Amino acid sequence: MENKIIVENIKKFYPANKKLFNKSYIQAVDNVSFSIEGGEILGLIGESGCGKSTLGRVLARLEKPTEGKISIGGKSVEEILKNDEKSFRKYVQMIFQNPYDSFTPRDKIGNILMRPLKIHNIGSSEKERFDICLKALEQGGLRPAKEIMERYPHQLSGGQLQRISIIRATLLKPKFIIADEPVSMLDISVRADIINALLDLAKHGTSILFISHDIALTRFIADKIMVMYLGKTVEYGYAKDVIQNPAHPYTKVLISNCASIDPTEQMNRIDIEGEPPTPIDLTPSCYFANRCSLATEECFKDYPKKVDLGNEHYAYCIKL
Repeated sequence: MENKIIVENIKKFYPANKKLFNKSYIQAVDNVSFSIEGGEILGLIGESGCGKSTLGRVLARLEKPTEGKISIGGKSVEEILKNDEKSFRKYVQMIFQNPYDSFTPRDKIGNILMRPLKIHNIGSSEKERFDICLKALEQGGLRPAKEIMERYPHQLSGGQLQRISIIRATLLKPKFIIADEPVSMLDISVRADIINALLDLAKHGTSILFISHDIALTRFIADKIMVMYLGKTVEYGYAKDVIQNPAHPYTKVLISNCASIDPTEQMNRIDIEGEPPTPIDLTPSCYFANRCSLATEECFKDYPKKVDLGNEHYAYCIKL
């Protein structure tokens, strides 16, 4: 299976309430499309509640999309799941924000790592699977590996558990990893280890969706960046283009309020007022219009069309 990921017009709507004839929906993800090449890291940024994590869960098929198509290596996810669901679960892995929620507390680390190997018939015996896990822990800097294999999750730090989360995923040689805020709960001293592990995966051809609210970190790790607002894509492009030449007013606000990795860089902060509109039955207008200083009457009439800015950089704004 090749590694290119193509996402086409994905929607994820939830019923607003359980009334029998109610047709109101929460529009968590609305018509999102993008692609990720093998070995490429796409950074997904936006405020809390913009739909980033929901999109990640849909791509990992922890939730079914309301509409849209996802393909991996030229094959639709529906086709892969229908013919061999185990194969899909092997090649698409998700790393969650809270490492303490990623493991069964009653299982030892050795059992946690060896179980997926057994499910996917990797290793001809328990000893061989044990040795595979032992070697992976050693290579991941988790020593003494034999001692860690005998420990329970609560006996390890958050940083150690998150590294084990990545090791567990990589043991299956995934084609696509969805990393949902993988370092936000970790001390800054261990973040570099996690980031380097993800970068190493990309070097070996794994496609990665890196979900984060940390723009300074995302600009460092990602090849491309996609910005979401209230379930929709508002801007997409190479990381350098999006960060240095943001086109959408919302992207400009986000970047102006993020801490720079360059202490000499001057940041002119842009403040906005108001709250995003409720994601229930949104009207066909620019969702950012009520908070945008550039908004005109036209912005409230219809959702803006995609504007091609060149070099795979595009945004959705009538002012462009």
